[in-house]
Amino acid sequence: MRHRLPVQRTASAYPVPVVDPPLRRARSLAPPTRRRVAGAPRVVARAACVVRQPRLPVRWMLAVAGVVCLAVVGLGMLSGAGASSVPDRTTVVRVQSGESLWELAGRVAPGSDPSAVVDRIRELNGGLTGGVRPGQPLNVPTAG
Repeated sequence: MRHRLPVQRTASAYPVPVVDPPLRRARSLAPPTRRRVAGAPRVVARAACVVRQPRLPVRWMLAVAGVVCLAVVGLGMLSGAGASSVPDRTTVVRVQSGESLWELAGRVAPGSDPSAVVDRIRELNGGLTGGVRPGQPLNVPTAG
């Protein structure tokens, strides 16, 4: 047996089927929410704002900072204590065969920092960009 749609009879020769309008979902009055991911933990806000205490009291932090500062200053003073400054007196010496500026600096000012003495020798002799030759006279700082 065939099912037939209800037909509305009109003045025209062709029958017009009666169709109900589509149903609309009723809108909820609640605001839209985000869907949660399956298995994700539910995050709940704290009920009251609690003042957290720092892990270390302020006095301890200041004490540790002071000790660290003293250690850095002490190590800085010890690092410069071994090498004395470049001597102020100068003299003229001749470069020996096979001797470099570093060896010359160690020979004329043994208690001083060799890099500072080499810089001073270059300053006294106009740069020495071409290196030194055996027998060349140089103005050098001397100790004693």
